[in-house]
Amino acid sequence: MAAQRFVHDTLQPHILPLMQRLPRAISQPENAWPHTARVSQYCLRSLTTLSWPARSPDLSSIELIWDHLG
Repeated sequence: MAAQRFVHDTLQPHILPLMQRLPRAISQPENAWPHTARVSQYCLRSLTTLSWPARSPDLSSIELIWDHLG
């Protein structure tokens, strides 16, 4: 249900039209369940996507702060 809502309310009316107007746009969906569901992946098949690494310290802003302080 959440994935279908994501596709119907967000992907189809907003994200896909925007991404199709931008010739070099790259999508980077996070690993949330609605983003990785088959119905979402089917809608995103025409876009260039980058994978989102799970629990990467490089993407955690608090880790960057701790490195700066320490």
